[in-house]
Amino acid sequence: MKQQPNSSIDAVSGQVIGELINLSGRQRMLSQRIVLHALLASLGDSAALAVVKECLATFAQAHAALAHGNDRLPGVFSDALREVYFGNRKADARIQQFVALVERAVSGIEAGHDDQQSLIDALVTQATPLLELLQEITLAYQHEMRGIEAAATRRQAGIAERLSNISMQANIVALNARISAARAGKYGREFAVITTVLADIIKEMDELIQSVVDTGGASGSAPSRVASSQGWHAGADRALQ
Repeated sequence: MKQQPNSSIDAVSGQVIGELINLSGRQRMLSQRIVLHALLASLGDSAALAVVKECLATFAQAHAALAHGNDRLPGVFSDALREVYFGNRKADARIQQFVALVERAVSGIEAGHDDQQSLIDALVTQATPLLELLQEITLAYQHEMRGIEAAATRRQAGIAERLSNISMQANIVALNARISAARAGKYGREFAVITTVLADIIKEMDELIQSVVDTGGASGSAPSRVASSQGWHAGADRALQ
C-alpha cells in the first residue's frame, strides 16, 4: 500500500489524535484476541475461527488507517511516528507480517494442513513482542497529544501577551485623552464621556485577557503585564478624580 503524504502536525487536531490513540489502543486488544481464538480454532472450536477472521479484518483495516491514512485520518504525520512505523522499529512491516501469518494459520486450520500447529506456535510466540510494539505505538500517539496541548498553551500565552500590550497602549491613549479633556474644562466634557467609555472597554479587555490566562494556565510575563496594566489603569483613574 502506498503511503500518503504526511500532514503537518499543526494541521492535526487534538480530537483527531485522540481518535488515533483510541484506535491504536484497540489494536492491542485485537492482536491478543486474534492469537487466543486462533489457538482455540486449532483445537477444533469452529466459532473461534469466525472470531479470528472478523478481528483480523478489523485489525488490518485499522492498521492501514493508522499507517497510511484514509478520508478522515492523516496517517503518519510526524517524524516520531514515521520512525516507529517505517524507521528502525519497522512497525508497519512487522504488523503486516503478523497479518499474513494469521491468514496462513486460518487457511491451514480450514484445510486441515499438518503445519497448522507450527503456525499457531509462531503466532503465540509473536503475541508478546507484538503487544509491546502496539503499546509503543499508542505511547507515540499520546506523546503527540501532549505536544499539541503544549503548543495550544503557548499560543494562548502569546495571545494574552499581545492583548496585554494592546491594553497597555490603549490605557496610555485614554490617560492622555483624559488629561486633554480636563485641561479643556467645560469644552472637554463631551470628550471626557468618550474617554470614560474607552476606559470601560479597556477594563473589559483586561478581564478577557485574564480569563484567557486563567483558562490556559499560562504563566510568565502575560499575567504580570495584565496585573500591572489593571493596576496602572486604576491608579490613573484615581489621579484624575
